[in-house]
Amino acid sequence: MKLLKIVIFFCISFFSAVAFADSRYLRLIGDADKAIGKGEYTHAIELLDEALHLEPDNSGNVMLLSNIGMLSYYIGNDSLAVNYLTMAHEMAPESVTILLNRAKVFSGTGRLASALRDLRTITRLDSTLYRPYLDIGVIYLTAGDTIQARQALDRMKSLTDTSVSRECTAALAWFDALVGDNADAVKQYSVLIDMKPDAGLYAARAQSYVALEYYTEASEDIAEGLKLDPDCAELYVARAFLNKRTYRNDDALADAQRAVDLGADRARVRTIITGHGK
Repeated sequence: MKLLKIVIFFCISFFSAVAFADSRYLRLIGDADKAIGKGEYTHAIELLDEALHLEPDNSGNVMLLSNIGMLSYYIGNDSLAVNYLTMAHEMAPESVTILLNRAKVFSGTGRLASALRDLRTITRLDSTLYRPYLDIGVIYLTAGDTIQARQALDRMKSLTDTSVSRECTAALAWFDALVGDNADAVKQYSVLIDMKPDAGLYAARAQSYVALEYYTEASEDIAEGLKLDPDCAELYVARAFLNKRTYRNDDALADAQRAVDLGADRARVRTIITGHGK
């Protein structure tokens, strides 16, 4: 009887320890979630890392690794982000979420070939998802490859209602403007502005209006944009473009300089006001 009591006591103690560990593991994850909500990413990483060490064999750790990777990216530690996401990918090689996260980090750090490789892998794992095609299209738009971008964005359009997605509509507007289809670009930018007005969107639509020679509409968009953000560089790019087209050359140069001072790319601004580029 004494031996039985000892065994029972040991079992109760063992399962209590397991329950306590589980409780602490989940509590750490919950506290990390709260820290993320407050924007305390470094603290959230510390909490998630503690949870990993508390239960190194927990199957849920794969998502903790992914989350630590993205949080590391948000605080600017790109190499650590890739390392954590790669560890997560090795644990769950068919996880679309992890591949999307790693592709985002690769793309955001200029490793476009690596980002494309992850995104292509996702399309093989699940060809019904529109998101990888959107991201592929954006990468090719960034590179100025409109042929590859069109293929990816056409596939994206076949898989989702792009009119309800701000990101999809923005990509389509960018594509239209890049290929010179400014009438369609205006339509897409109008959808985006209706969703949520933004100074950058007014600037983009204004530039398409200028290209179409709708100068009054362009001027109105620039004015609306300046009300939202008087320091938006793209609004001054748009106004420089408008002033150049309407032969106010001194004003165009002044706006071009203002745009550059606010962070616009000098070479791009020069091509716009000299008429040798888009």
